[in-house]
Amino acid sequence: MPRKIILATLVDRCRRRFAAEGDTQIEDAEIQEWISELVGELHTTVDEKGARYFESEATIVTTGDVRQPLPDDHLSTIGVDAMVNGETGPRRPLHGPLPVQYRSRVIGRTGPACYWAHEGTDLALYPVPAAGLVYRHLYVPQPPDLSTAPLNTAVDLIDIWGEKMVLWGVASIGQHKGSTSQVRAVDECQRAREQVEYWACQRALVASTSRVVDDFDWDELFCRHHDWRL
Repeated sequence: MPRKIILATLVDRCRRRFAAEGDTQIEDAEIQEWISELVGELHTTVDEKGARYFESEATIVTTGDVRQPLPDDHLSTIGVDAMVNGETGPRRPLHGPLPVQYRSRVIGRTGPACYWAHEGTDLALYPVPAAGLVYRHLYVPQPPDLSTAPLNTAVDLIDIWGEKMVLWGVASIGQHKGSTSQVRAVDECQRAREQVEYWACQRALVASTSRVVDDFDWDELFCRHHDWRL
């Protein structure tokens, strides 16, 4: 289960962690900004290990153009699937990301998409599919910006070590603004970060990659139809 804590509660806990109760020189809004930064670091620490904890899925309905805009919160793409029977039913995975060296072999071709690529801030599908087709885009989102979020927002800190990483990380910033030594706060934050990394690696370890065996050779069908191979 996620370890979710209300943002207002998190602000209060951070204040107590660096002994700033009743301190009017540091406003709650500033502490909330620090929390947003540390939560962003927490998300990135987990995402970089491939733990697949934070994921989103977007539906793409093609317009006949090669490029589709990436979601506003897009960080990286996990995969793209073509929906075989409209919006429901089985999926056909697209291959990607398509190496840029192969761009001249796919540009200008039309037909069912078999490959995806990142192009600027867009997702490109090759060959260019007809308008009205449905694809699913599985991706890792950017960490949320909590600096101006409502105080009743539930913040997912994953586990106790994620909570400690945020609390001690914010404490080190608060102590930096004052006269209190940061040494313990920095050490505790680093210890918590290492535990979060260990958890993320363990989660990714049991989700090791394996060869996917498909009953139908989509590449062969595509190559026969278009008489080319990458």
